[in-house]
Amino acid sequence: MAVDGHQSQVGAADALTTLHVRQALAGDQRSADWLVTRLSPLLLAHARYRLGNLVRQHDPEDIVHDAWLVTLPRFAELTARGGRFTPVLLRFLSTTVVNRVRNLRYERARRGSSQSPSRVEADCSGPISHAMRNECTASVHAAIDRLDSADREVVLLRGVEQVSAQAAAVVLGVSVDAVNKRYQRALARLRALMPGSVFDEVEP
Repeated sequence: MAVDGHQSQVGAADALTTLHVRQALAGDQRSADWLVTRLSPLLLAHARYRLGNLVRQHDPEDIVHDAWLVTLPRFAELTARGGRFTPVLLRFLSTTVVNRVRNLRYERARRGSSQSPSRVEADCSGPISHAMRNECTASVHAAIDRLDSADREVVLLRGVEQVSAQAAAVVLGVSVDAVNKRYQRALARLRALMPGSVFDEVEP
């Protein structure tokens, strides 16, 4: 019964995000702001880990800021998958984050390590900047940080970047079965640490 109750909570959370995506597609700015506030904490943790040692030179907040600036004008390109928008939106945003980090690594290699830290103009403060600094952001990062490195990586690959289990198995050098078990265990732990959070909407 407890499992069924949790599944209902997960479904309700995802339905709410899907509703806000549909409303944002119709031009509702409040729904767009809600999505930024809801998903940015997870994206910020994702950007921090993907930056790795570059985090000393490039602010993860700028990476996430850039991802939203790219994604918000392109909402009309989003197509629901199985009636759900959450995984589609997360994949779009996380792909933008990964590409941005890849470009920064390329620029660092090309120019050398003396490259100055990057900053973006504060022309989109509002909900994005607020989402970066709310209490939920710190809690999401702390929860992910409590995972061991292998579990954290599988959550980033499968849950945020929406990489297939087969592709994640290649990256991690383990079997598909091991990926699935590790992912389910890590996601269950995150949901237990932060019930009712964005982790309820990450694809199981």
